[in-house]
Amino acid sequence: MKLNIRKILSVSVLMMFFLIVKGQSPQMLKGVVFEEGSKTRLGNAAVHNKRTGYTNVTDNFGLFDIQAQEGDTLQISIDGYLSKELRVSNLQSLVVYLRISSIQLKEVRITGTSEKERLKEVESLYRQKGIFYKGKPPIGMLSPLGGSPLGYLYESFSKSGREARRLGAYIERESDYNEVAKRFGKEKIRAAVPIREEDIEEFKSAYWPKNEDVRKWTDYDLHNYIRKSFEEFKKTKGYM
Repeated sequence: MKLNIRKILSVSVLMMFFLIVKGQSPQMLKGVVFEEGSKTRLGNAAVHNKRTGYTNVTDNFGLFDIQAQEGDTLQISIDGYLSKELRVSNLQSLVVYLRISSIQLKEVRITGTSEKERLKEVESLYRQKGIFYKGKPPIGMLSPLGGSPLGYLYESFSKSGREARRLGAYIERESDYNEVAKRFGKEKIRAAVPIREEDIEEFKSAYWPKNEDVRKWTDYDLHNYIRKSFEEFKKTKGYM
């Protein structure tokens, strides 16, 4: 009897040791990186584990995997966006949102103005720098007869031209995002389905509808879309 008790105790100690070691050992953490305020996935973003010093990059779909363990700090960064640090609290898949760098938006006054007004401000600002086509000049400007080849090259390849294209694209994406967000918000989702509060952001990210669809949907169409999407979503989240 004493021998059996010793065996049981030995096995229990070994199991506890195994579980502790397993919990502390690095595992493969997966995730995806989005641009904040849109469903744009960011490829070639660097994901750096500050404890191990190892860095991986996201693929063309914004997906990444990296060795990590609970307590590690990950730094995610990419040119044109503010870097972000996240502490690994568990080894479930991560969804990361990066905000476009404010450095490129400093010249545009964005508070309290509509998207159309902001776009006009951008256009006016860059006209002063010789950018008249939002960084996308017509090919006809290359003609030596009445065109402006130098103007075409300047607007297409200069730093100001690249900034104008990026800012214009950012404002257009934000406009699309805000249009969808007005209808596909927390209150509408809560009213349509019995979703848990902690799952709302993940649900929104996974089932964010296209702007062109939302424009033609009635409230009834939107309600049906939320309900059908939630039926898929709850299968992966353990809803009863």
